[in-house]
Amino acid sequence: MPVAFIPFTMHASARHDHRRTFRTDIERLTDGHLRSTPLDVLRSTNTQAVFRGAVPKGAHTATDASLAKYLQDRLASENIHLDLSVSIER
Repeated sequence: MPVAFIPFTMHASARHDHRRTFRTDIERLTDGHLRSTPLDVLRSTNTQAVFRGAVPKGAHTATDASLAKYLQDRLASENIHLDLSVSIER
C-alpha cells in the first residue's frame, strides 16, 4: 500500500551555542540525514534556512507544532540542533 506524504515548509535557525556548525548541519540535512523525509533548501544564510520537504503521514503530522517537535527530535538524534518552525501545506 502506498504511503501518503505530507508536504511542508520548514524554517530553521541556528541555536546560539551551535552557530559554528549551522552550515554543516544544513548540508547534512540535504544529504539525507532525515531518512524518509526528503528536504530541499529554498534559501539559506549563515544563521537561517528555509526548506521544502515531505514526511510520511502519521500522528506527528496532525499540527504544525507536532511536526516541528517530531523533526527536532529526529534531528537531535543525529546531533543536529536547530530551532524549527514548520508550516504543513494543507
